[in-house]
Amino acid sequence: MWNSCLGDGTLSRIAIRADASTVIGSGHIMRCLTLAEVLRRAGGDIVFLCRKLPGNLGKEIRRRGFELIWVEGEGPDGHGMRGGIDLLIVDHYDLDERWERSMRSLARRIMVIDDLANRPHDCDLLLDQNLLPALDTRYQGLVPDGCRLLLGPGYALLRDEFYRAAANVRERTGLTHLLLFFGGGDGDNLTARALRELRDTALTADVVIGASNPRHDEIAALCRADGGCYTLHVQTGRMAELMARADLALGAGGGSHWERCLLGLPALVVTVAENQRETTRLLHEKGACLWLGEAASLPPGAFRQALDDLSRNPQRLAAMSHAAREIVPRDGGTARVVEAVKSINVE
Repeated sequence: MWNSCLGDGTLSRIAIRADASTVIGSGHIMRCLTLAEVLRRAGGDIVFLCRKLPGNLGKEIRRRGFELIWVEGEGPDGHGMRGGIDLLIVDHYDLDERWERSMRSLARRIMVIDDLANRPHDCDLLLDQNLLPALDTRYQGLVPDGCRLLLGPGYALLRDEFYRAAANVRERTGLTHLLLFFGGGDGDNLTARALRELRDTALTADVVIGASNPRHDEIAALCRADGGCYTLHVQTGRMAELMARADLALGAGGGSHWERCLLGLPALVVTVAENQRETTRLLHEKGACLWLGEAASLPPGAFRQALDDLSRNPQRLAAMSHAAREIVPRDGGTARVVEAVKSINVE
């Protein structure tokens, strides 16, 4: 099963524990896939450990050439593995130090990817790529002494194509073409809502949904109804290209923030989870996006009103584009994370 080396060979065998579902969404798996692909290029041999939930991304994991083990229980015996893991990467809001400690019998080192800072961890490396107040003290008392912290958008896990596209980023000065993406599952069906509010505009759009979106047929019909103005993409690998050609994004909070910021793409953002609020609020205050509010309380016509306002004031697009570009460094957050992983000493 394990047959390769990472760096000096001390972290060759890597397991990743993360889930995706129609409820959880796709973000945890997608950012772990980004990290896994770079670790594999560095010589790591990687296996994903996932629960077989409705809307899981097992097919996508295997399509990208990674081994997948379906998890049946959350103890060490529930993973079908018997030790030999050099590094366990955990990206899961329901797991904490109790579970991580139980996995020490299998894993020599543990890395946690977190956004919440609401529970203690037993880990050697922790990544939180969010923009938040008091980030430097956020994990005090929640991680062991000696745990290395990777904090802020400078460590955002973004695929190589986003960094390549960022080399030719353009400032947005007019509004003609949109990108709609509200997450892989889009449990609030914001995609369909936005499409309905876009009717009778002169705008074109690329519309992106995940393979797990249960309203595919409804969204596809809405795209067809507007005479070819809207192009639907399902589980696309062309997101950097689509962002680069858009003048404005309509989307949710989460990892897409950093992709949009790197490419200087202005955005109308709706938060769909509590942990998205603070980061989105800060980005809004910095002028990097326009926060329309929470999905549950979004007033009718909110998308259309915001689009009409921006159409009348294109200088706001340019200002938002410039502010967004100041958020994420262009020298490669994913590469920084991989270098930190390589630096972990395995005894």
